[in-house]
Amino acid sequence: MSFYPQPYKYQCGPFALKYALVMLGQFRHEKEIGKRAGSNWWYGTDEIGIAKAARSYKCSMKYIKRQNTNDAVYALTNQLKKGFPCILSVDNWEHWFTVINVQQNKFVVVDSALDKVIAIYSEKQLLKRWIYTDEETKEISFDCYAVVPKYKVKTKASFTLEKARKVMHARNKNLAEKWDTYFNDLINICRPQAPNSRRIISFSEFLRRHEKLIVKEVANWHGTPSYNELTKILSNLKFVAEVYDLVIYSEDRKKALIDLASLLMMYSCGKYGMDPIY
Repeated sequence: MSFYPQPYKYQCGPFALKYALVMLGQFRHEKEIGKRAGSNWWYGTDEIGIAKAARSYKCSMKYIKRQNTNDAVYALTNQLKKGFPCILSVDNWEHWFTVINVQQNKFVVVDSALDKVIAIYSEKQLLKRWIYTDEETKEISFDCYAVVPKYKVKTKASFTLEKARKVMHARNKNLAEKWDTYFNDLINICRPQAPNSRRIISFSEFLRRHEKLIVKEVANWHGTPSYNELTKILSNLKFVAEVYDLVIYSEDRKKALIDLASLLMMYSCGKYGMDPIY
């Protein structure tokens, strides 16, 4: 799973569910989701298909419908505060996108129809796209589906406004496009923080202590990558670790040091190549 726009208009349903699942620690490809949802180019994906795909990933879709703005915002905010990402039908039921957090009356939205994918909406901006008006009766409604996991979530993402803005920035395009790669590497180095965890260290603190040494040794041994280049990779890893609250346990510190040095060396050899030395 990575944050990138949908290539075809009819794929918004699978993309919306994909981004909801990543908040719950699951990384699924939109093509796989589309097959399970029965998506096609002439019809797209309806709520029945999305719900069917969600069930296959051990999640349920809680349908919420409100007919005035205050009730709609309250219901959506309530689900987000519970930690449930919500898939909204927008643009008069022509499109799906995912709301993943609310903070300071602003909503963090993942919309695969946008170039930058992640957007921050005010309440007014959200409601403008969310409202549905029936052509015949002129009645209005606000419809959404909270994605509720039926399993114990070990690595739930927390996207604050600050973190959303950072991912949206052009300089972090690589981070957005390779999000799942960073996470999959991290989960082999770190572990989710449990409520009663002891003798742990945050990934940020671990880098504060060891980053200069790791970067210096890898850059000097290989000879081509710059210090800034390798530091940027560690910074991206730190960002993802903070989003998922991943930490390093005391007994894993030596392994983490070796893992990160190996990871940066593999990156260097993969990008710049390396001649046999023995």
